[in-house]
Amino acid sequence: MASTIATRRVDELLAAYDLTVRQYGLLAQLLLEPELTMAELARQLGIARQSVHQLVNELVEAGHVRRCPGADDRSRRLEITDTARYLLTWIEGPLERVETELLGDLTPHETETLRSLLQRFLAHATDDEVWLPAR
Repeated sequence: MASTIATRRVDELLAAYDLTVRQYGLLAQLLLEPELTMAELARQLGIARQSVHQLVNELVEAGHVRRCPGADDRSRRLEITDTARYLLTWIEGPLERVETELLGDLTPHETETLRSLLQRFLAHATDDEVWLPAR
């Protein structure tokens, strides 16, 4: 439920910049780890290669990502464009405001604890697991 609310708010914000949450995540990952291949990016994001291909195609078409030759003839590196770098910088402030709104009156310590717990949870979650609500 919390992730649905957060995703909805971030989706609303990113729509104003013609981005989805997944597209933003892909761009942010490429900013952190430049020149990843599509296979590496799929592993990093924990999504199917087909989904990465679709996202990359959309971002190439929008002028946010370039495909470059990779280490061999079969691989391609992905490179974020200057336009996308500027866009990510521009979006940073509004995203921080949404995060502040979503976290409500949590203290800085509680916020850090929440982040740490979510990171641990995500590190152990896999795509093929089915999450069912507790009864």
